[in-house]
Amino acid sequence: MEVIIITILVAYLSLLIGIGLYSSKKVKSAKGFFLADRHLNWFPITATITATTVGGSATIVAGGRIYAQGLPALWYDIAGALGLIVLGLFLAKKVRQTGLFTLPDITGHLYDSNVRFTAAVLIFITEIAWVSLLIQASSLVLSVIVSFQYEIILVIITAAFIGYTLIGGQYAVVYTDIIQFFVMIIGICCIAAPLLLFEALPSFGQISSTALSFPVNNNIGFLTAGSIFFMTFMPHIVGPDIYSKILCAKDEKSAKKGVIISGVFKFIFAIAIGIIALSAIVLYPGLENAYAAIPTAVFGLPAILAGIILAAFVSVMLSSADSCLLSAGTILSVDIVRKKNIFVSRIGILIVGIVALLLALFVTNLESFFGVSGILKTLQLAYTIFTAGLTMPVIFGFYKEKTKVTSRGAFWSLILGGIVSVIWLYFAPNGEYAVLVGLAVSIIPLLVFREKKEQLS
Repeated sequence: MEVIIITILVAYLSLLIGIGLYSSKKVKSAKGFFLADRHLNWFPITATITATTVGGSATIVAGGRIYAQGLPALWYDIAGALGLIVLGLFLAKKVRQTGLFTLPDITGHLYDSNVRFTAAVLIFITEIAWVSLLIQASSLVLSVIVSFQYEIILVIITAAFIGYTLIGGQYAVVYTDIIQFFVMIIGICCIAAPLLLFEALPSFGQISSTALSFPVNNNIGFLTAGSIFFMTFMPHIVGPDIYSKILCAKDEKSAKKGVIISGVFKFIFAIAIGIIALSAIVLYPGLENAYAAIPTAVFGLPAILAGIILAAFVSVMLSSADSCLLSAGTILSVDIVRKKNIFVSRIGILIVGIVALLLALFVTNLESFFGVSGILKTLQLAYTIFTAGLTMPVIFGFYKEKTKVTSRGAFWSLILGGIVSVIWLYFAPNGEYAVLVGLAVSIIPLLVFREKKEQLS
């Protein structure tokens, strides 16, 4: 069985690398490498955003927390879906109208060069944490499949997505995302969820009322649920990888439609992950590592089906990781070095990929330091810093006429929101509320440093 599954994964990776090589022929300029020449209509926008946002946090982490704490952990996915729909309804057109290259580029347009540079550095750092999270999630999937050191396969998979991203840029990311979009739908929503539900349904009565309680339960109360909600809701309204896709759209209508539909698909994936996690509670109770619940449940299916489904979960990680890599590389070139240079972008892709891989390999378990799983702490770190530091300045900036926000307010919002959230995350007794505290702090400078009335007249 192991041989069959590994063969399927190797064949799949080979296909993706082939697509990357094909995509390289379409890259004729920096605009092509960064933004696929802004040629995308609503369907590829839908596919690439869905594939990008249904990542490790939406599958392995959400599934693990549902397995351990119950259905309220589904907020990891539902909040992201709602965030995309809000983005599509209110901001997608505004983002596309800028005609820029990156999220920091947009902050510079809304404010000034200091805010742009600060945002670029913050995003570049968080992209490393995001890619590390995805690599760690991949390692959990692989640890169930292989009987030898899975680190070797982990390095191979990481090298594969770094490779095709380096070669083909945004074209490679979008083309592979379209393939991965269909693989994810077929493997996770059409095969895994129905099969596991059918197998587990006769014993669903064994699941505790606490696990089935929603929107909150004894394990996840209102404050914790609120923290989970805002930690994933806000980065789906303001996100560098999502904005990079919107900026690839051929027009504003395609951008808006693609984002809204991707929110609907993300909600469908949320339902599928909830079903798989609840089925795992019934079929595989008492797992020592809750985050291995989903791959363990899938591995129990017939070999061919398990191979397809696990390839789908690897697709989840790859489709998110390649977007993070390209976004980081583009930001290094466009916003930090200030040159729209493909070579510089590729250097950024390599840096983020290698550093993230090292983090995933050597810092996979932080229990001795923080008392929680390393993958959960990586997710909290990445999402908390970004959410608390960057989301509110961007939202306020898009409505400057009403909010009267200034560059000074945005700069200090970035700094204070990010720093306070990290301090709270690691040192406060209730570190899980860090995103709520950080968001509250980030709003203060935006309200304090506002344009004076006489300046507006």
